[in-house]
Amino acid sequence: MITYAYMTNHGVGAYNSFLRKVYFSHDLYLLRGGITLVASNVNFGVDVGPFFRIERSFSSIAKVAIEIENLGFDSAWVPDHGVDPLATLSFIAANTRRIKLGTCVLIPDHRHPVLLAREISALDNLSEGRFILGLGAGEGKEMFGTLMDRPFARTVETIEILKDLWERPKVTYHGRFWKIKDYSLELKPLQKPHPPIWIGASGPRMLKVTAKHGSGSFGPQLIPKHYQEWLNRLRNIAEEVGRNPDEVTPAHLPFTSISNDHDVALKWLEPHVKWFLVWASQPPSSLPQILGYEKEWEKEEDVPREAVERCFIVGNPEECTEKMEEFVRSGVRYFVLAIRAPDEKSYFESLKLYAKEVMPHFNKQQNNDS
Repeated sequence: MITYAYMTNHGVGAYNSFLRKVYFSHDLYLLRGGITLVASNVNFGVDVGPFFRIERSFSSIAKVAIEIENLGFDSAWVPDHGVDPLATLSFIAANTRRIKLGTCVLIPDHRHPVLLAREISALDNLSEGRFILGLGAGEGKEMFGTLMDRPFARTVETIEILKDLWERPKVTYHGRFWKIKDYSLELKPLQKPHPPIWIGASGPRMLKVTAKHGSGSFGPQLIPKHYQEWLNRLRNIAEEVGRNPDEVTPAHLPFTSISNDHDVALKWLEPHVKWFLVWASQPPSSLPQILGYEKEWEKEEDVPREAVERCFIVGNPEECTEKMEEFVRSGVRYFVLAIRAPDEKSYFESLKLYAKEVMPHFNKQQNNDS
């Protein structure tokens, strides 16, 4: 049985009536009318991309992947810059047995969808069904000397082709960017009908694609209230397209640093995130004003240290837990941690702090709720 905490007083009769409708939901979200259900079903993965800035040898990548698995994390993820994410995840798959393996996120513009379908099918079989395809539309910039325009439309075509190739014996497709004639993918993914597709989505068009095709979605990174509003929009769109909103896992990919010393963690994180706050505050965004600052952030030096503390998960284990609880109350069910640390030793210590002092807090809630 799942036990829910009723956070506002709407009367016993209204509560009981509503509880009967959601009794079998294991999600967490803020409902219209101010009723918040707290149900613990929170998982943790690790984006190993930041580790590549510390150590690029694949022996070290194997070491960190094995540690992630041994510490009880649910997954390891690789972004689509620097090293090839699918090749790297294949290597990680060969060195692990349990953890899920995901891309956070892969930009489909960079690859022909038939080749991408083949590579993912091979990886899903190699990993014995542990792969998660994280996708993002990208920004339509020039890649490899070629302009990659219309990133949204390209992403939609890629998703449609991937699903056709994985689910159908033979595919013919006539799109704006890709044309395929009578092609059969010999090796299908091990997961049926295909690996989960998680989509980075913010605007209404990508939210609709996510509602239609996604098994998970990465939401806004900075402010829990914005995440809650984003999730409500996603759930509404899912209902509009005839999809059960509970089928889409709400995920959060935060930049984070953790240490027993708050100031040390903040020192580790600051150099890696101020650029992001400058980028995130460009018009039409009004992030500085939303946070109560009068001055615009035109360069990294304009960003106050306090803004880093307010916008990211940083500090000692207790402080990180408290900030993550805010996101959980806003609907997050899956954290993919982009941990920042200055060296390999500090990175491994950060993994252990999360595994031993933060994750058990949420595991305890899960045990209490079951």
